[in-house]
Amino acid sequence: MTKTIRTGMFIGVMAGVCGLPALDAQDAQPGRGGRGGATEMWWVEKTTGGVYNPPMRPLWKMADLTRMHTGQSSWQELIIKDPEQEATYNGAAPSTRVTPRLHPDTPTIFVVIAGELRFTVEGQQPVTATRGSIVNIMKTTIFSFEIIGTQNALWVEVNPANYKTVVPASGPQPALTAGGRVVRVSFNHTPGPYAPPNQLHWNLFDDGFGKCAPVGPKVLDDHIFASPLIGYLNPADNKCGGGRGNVGGGPAQGTFDPKSTFGHMHAGPAEWWIVQAGAISGRFEGVGEFHAMEGDVLYAAPMTWHQMGAEATSGPSVRLAMGGYPLINMFNTDGQ
Repeated sequence: MTKTIRTGMFIGVMAGVCGLPALDAQDAQPGRGGRGGATEMWWVEKTTGGVYNPPMRPLWKMADLTRMHTGQSSWQELIIKDPEQEATYNGAAPSTRVTPRLHPDTPTIFVVIAGELRFTVEGQQPVTATRGSIVNIMKTTIFSFEIIGTQNALWVEVNPANYKTVVPASGPQPALTAGGRVVRVSFNHTPGPYAPPNQLHWNLFDDGFGKCAPVGPKVLDDHIFASPLIGYLNPADNKCGGGRGNVGGGPAQGTFDPKSTFGHMHAGPAEWWIVQAGAISGRFEGVGEFHAMEGDVLYAAPMTWHQMGAEATSGPSVRLAMGGYPLINMFNTDGQ
């Protein structure tokens, strides 16, 4: 006799696309339809949401991270290590240098929170990344950078899970970090090409607000997706036109029950956000409501009902939506 093993429960959802401009997924109402057509109803097996395994947590605050590393001129804190990605929050003083290296099979991105980072990337002109910058390094591309200016730099580095780093054998042998041993190998490499929407450098303030450039994904690569979601509670603050943009659920209001069904979820992978400007709220199944400011990081664990909202009373609220790839938003259908 065959026995069927169940690890979750099936629930009804409707679907839309995550990380794109215009209204956020949680603004869609049952029956209104998602992006690209009429609403489709589906059954999906849902496991328990709101489960956070270290180092993941619903909210990493920049202020707490810098306080944890007070007195250190250079530091790194692992904040995400899940089946899709690894992300570290980093700080360094001016004149800090990261020597040439490449990731042989995977891309990497740097999201700059503060300070100035001068990148030298194989096949590209040098770029200086500042607050609001996204630097996208293709796989098999040699890169290095240094902290310039007078301010300590803060940035988030994001890599696909199980990425590896190699350094040219023409330089000194790198220090062993964890287990194994350092060996010399040989292979040929060619820098990975940039295909839209990917580009080496994009800055929220210079290229986004400054040029009123269209909003959309800025990184779409193997196991790395990044898309800035920009919202204004006051449409008059949007100097580029387009009204309120992506405000999500707006400022959190009323009593919130984290055990309820609300917003949307994703079938499997996690979604997370780096706050690039303003203030963002996040309501997460099973754990509660959180409020983030510029430089903070929010994380919705896999299969977690969640709802995000712009909270800055003036100016933009920007959350850089992150994940391994564009995710399907599965809206709850309670009450239907």
